[in-house]
Amino acid sequence: MNDRKQIAELVSKHIATTIPELSDQEVPEDKDLREFAGFDSLGILESLVWLESEFGITIPDEELTVEKFSSVTKMVDYVIDHRG
Repeated sequence: MNDRKQIAELVSKHIATTIPELSDQEVPEDKDLREFAGFDSLGILESLVWLESEFGITIPDEELTVEKFSSVTKMVDYVIDHRG
């Protein structure tokens, strides 16, 4: 799957399951997810593990920063940039 829109839809759906307050609405792609209580350390960790599993990427420890994964757009960009 190389289509940015498809990747964004998958990531958005996952985020909606991670952040309860977004479960019944569309996740804005550029919204800083740190503004939601559900995007805590556990939510971030679950999302990173999910990204690795879903898209077959590995996120090196030195790149594990909240800033790199704080929005759907940033997650999608990371996946696109790091897929083999």
